[in-house]
Amino acid sequence: MREYYFRKWKRVLEELEKHVLVDLEYQTIKAHDRTCCEAAQRLGGILVKYMALYNDSLDCLHQNLQMQKTSYIEDVVKAITARILELKRHLRKLESQNYQFLGNGLIQHMLTFDNADLKDIPSKVKRSEHMQAMIDEVLLRAAEEKEAALHKGIKEENTPPPENIVENWWEVDEEDNDKIKEANTSKVNEKLSEESIKRIEMIKLIQAHERSRQVIRSMTKRKLQREMWEKELRGTLKPQAKFEVKERAARLIQNIFRAYFKIKRNQIIQCKVDEALHINLCKKFVLVEKVKNDKIKEQRLNKQKYYEKAWESDYEELKTIYLKKEEDKISDDYRELIRYWFWKWFEEVKFFYDIPKEEHGGSALIFKDEVPTPSEWKLQYEAYLEEKKANKNKTALQKKWEKTEAKREEIEIKKEEFRKRKQEEALLQKMMKNPKAHPGFYYPDSKTTEYILKVIKNYKKDWQDLDYWETEGVKEGSVKDVDKNNAYMDVKMELLKTVDEEMREELKILKKALKNDYKRSEEKMPETIKLKLKRPKRKRKLKSTITESVQNKIEDLAVAGFLKDRTQITFQDFLGDFNFAGDDLRCMMQTALPFGGELRSLWWERCNELYRGARRILLIGPQGSGKTTLVHILASVNDAMLFELDPSKISQDVLSAAYLRQTVSSVVTCAKAVQPSVIHIKALHQIYCKKAPPNENKINLELYKRFFVQNLMKKIRKTDMITIIGSCYDPWLTKSGQLLKKFPEVIMLPESTYSTVSMILKNWMTDNRIVPRNLNLQSVAQVLQGYSFGYLKDALNSFLTPENILKIAAYGLSPRELVDHVTRDGSEESIDYKKYRQWYTDYTAWGKKEAKRLKDDKEFELVVEKFAKKKKKLKNEHEMK
Repeated sequence: MREYYFRKWKRVLEELEKHVLVDLEYQTIKAHDRTCCEAAQRLGGILVKYMALYNDSLDCLHQNLQMQKTSYIEDVVKAITARILELKRHLRKLESQNYQFLGNGLIQHMLTFDNADLKDIPSKVKRSEHMQAMIDEVLLRAAEEKEAALHKGIKEENTPPPENIVENWWEVDEEDNDKIKEANTSKVNEKLSEESIKRIEMIKLIQAHERSRQVIRSMTKRKLQREMWEKELRGTLKPQAKFEVKERAARLIQNIFRAYFKIKRNQIIQCKVDEALHINLCKKFVLVEKVKNDKIKEQRLNKQKYYEKAWESDYEELKTIYLKKEEDKISDDYRELIRYWFWKWFEEVKFFYDIPKEEHGGSALIFKDEVPTPSEWKLQYEAYLEEKKANKNKTALQKKWEKTEAKREEIEIKKEEFRKRKQEEALLQKMMKNPKAHPGFYYPDSKTTEYILKVIKNYKKDWQDLDYWETEGVKEGSVKDVDKNNAYMDVKMELLKTVDEEMREELKILKKALKNDYKRSEEKMPETIKLKLKRPKRKRKLKSTITESVQNKIEDLAVAGFLKDRTQITFQDFLGDFNFAGDDLRCMMQTALPFGGELRSLWWERCNELYRGARRILLIGPQGSGKTTLVHILASVNDAMLFELDPSKISQDVLSAAYLRQTVSSVVTCAKAVQPSVIHIKALHQIYCKKAPPNENKINLELYKRFFVQNLMKKIRKTDMITIIGSCYDPWLTKSGQLLKKFPEVIMLPESTYSTVSMILKNWMTDNRIVPRNLNLQSVAQVLQGYSFGYLKDALNSFLTPENILKIAAYGLSPRELVDHVTRDGSEESIDYKKYRQWYTDYTAWGKKEAKRLKDDKEFELVVEKFAKKKKKLKNEHEMK
């Protein structure tokens, strides 16, 4: 395995370098395309190749067992990610579309959609081990408390309270007895959630099935034994057959089984052919393979941790040996160099420049030549004195006015530049509408391709020779020689910090003596120029611990259901294929709708943005379309805590302004303490509805809007790593302006197409072995497209009742039975997505852009046709003359 990924990583680097050179060549020669489709295809081709290389490099990073290479591979992955995001921005600007369709680009590079399906995000923000352990402990306590409440509810259900027992039960009618039972169970059900009740029912059903199976088996066995003993005692038991008869029977059985297995082999071959042609599904789901893969993954992670600890211990040992051996020598060398620097300043300008502060880089800047030289300082000082002399007679008000004037001039210059840029854009738009002056489309410049070449060069400088000779430890573990330079550098930087403190004390003594010398000679000592240095940006660090009060709040939220359990799901759990003809439809100036694949690609970008700061996203789609799945994916891939605010799950008995204020305050406090976090606000269509439903109080809806949305967003800062996601269906019934003001970024979920329904049916078949493999899924998928994903999954799972399982085993399963079961209820109908598309086009920013671009393209096409006809007419008239 390690050999495979070692070769794969070398191949990825070679392909990446070649692809970047092609990308740079397009930028250098300013590749020109006459139509938008050609330009989009060129950019899309470059993009899909980067996506394929991203998936391969990320796979190598996850499987890497050479600890020293990890940082290098991470740099390559991040550089590719930056270029992918940049190309996506260029495509959005070019096509005025939020989604990218990459079918033609994949064909150009001979890739499949699976190559361009992004599997995971490049980097995640990790909490400290101590804090994660505290969170896990709190969640475990909450789970135990919920389990105790569940058992208590079961006990109360089995032993009803005595006040509900009727004394003269024999005088009560059967109807009254049923009402009493219903009243007793309803009281228990009020205390338990629907999920708990369903779980109890399923446990009881499984127990009943198992008990009945054991009883039937033992009874049948006892009955058969008794019948055989009775026949043996009576002498009616048939004697054993002769040897010749047994031999003839064995040959007959052999012939039958040989014919049977021959037919089975032919069916398997035919089934494989059908599967290759995407006509039928043959493979059975094997749970052992999934368990085996999980074990392999766990073994690999344990191996990585073992190698990482061994590498860290070797690194520290190397530093300790070098420090013990060279500490005095290195410290003396640094002292001599800094003293020489002091002497040089004194000889040239009779002044001592301050050692830079530690937060600005310390004395390391002296050795890097990043501090001014004495001659440069002399020029700066002369300019400083002239400026000081010019400002000597000016009042504070005049100085303030000059500063404001300078700022105003800078703002005016920026406004002028912005105005010129707007004029150029307006002129370009006019040229785009004129067939005679249309400039075409040029390949845009990039700010990230050079960085990709830089990280590749950095890797090759340190690892190319080692990889070529396959040095020991280059594939697994670590190479000690690679760590020497880094270890020595760390030791020198640690020693330099201690030397800094000593040299600063010496500098104070020197400055004091210099001041006395100037005083004795009655000269003025040069002043220290105050320079405004920008501090380097500090990396945001997550808290390493949480207080006891926050732990109690987290536990209370988990018990109450506001904090959801952590789930491990990936992008592939959101089912959906790619739109193969999307880019062709755009070229034909038709509306191209995104499928699940395009939405996964867009959601990958949103998952990347979690650690950059607070964001607000609105998910639009019918019930069961996958909104909750997307939220869980974002929380899972970022290892974020998921908080859920659902108005429908808050009891009307406790609903009040004080309760909602306390709940929102606890959610925000806990979300900030355990960053990164995701807050999911459900049922926004009820909160922002134009007209309150009959069963809802308008005052309650205003309370939800005030606390769940307005107060929640006020308490979250831009720098917090918290993403707020609102989910909504039937958005045309809401106050769209107010809703979009709070959630400006809108993502509309795709409708269930034939390919997606087919995938759901195939997964259902593989998860349930009782479903026959010859079931015609294609016809079922054709009929059921349009129903939501959630409804289809629930309907398919509810179909496999004990009665239906017995019928399938006895008589098989026809597509009509399955379709009738899904459509029989009538509560769910095929969803009309026209309303969603219309609302998205009328109200959202991207919907308006897409509609405007489509309209402009059609108008331009008419202009081009008129221009072509006019040109042809003039040509014919000229030929006639």
